[in-house]
Amino acid sequence: MKSKIGGVSTVLFFVGLLLYCLAFMGNDRFLLGAVIVSAIGLILALIAGKSTYKIIGLFGNGIIIIITIVVPFLVTTFFWNHP
Repeated sequence: MKSKIGGVSTVLFFVGLLLYCLAFMGNDRFLLGAVIVSAIGLILALIAGKSTYKIIGLFGNGIIIIITIVVPFLVTTFFWNHP
């Protein structure tokens, strides 16, 4: 069962990546979907057993979460704090 969870996490990474790319094409409604799918994929990757799919899920979903949530938070908090 845990080996299949890693595969699901990898599939969710590719879905999140697709949604994130669609958000770059001008439709911002896909950005929230990409974040939600990547967060679910990251949680599932943490639960998954040792496999290549776990590593892909952790790395890929983690990168999407970092790019969409952490980097904008840091930029708006520390660097872009003047109107």
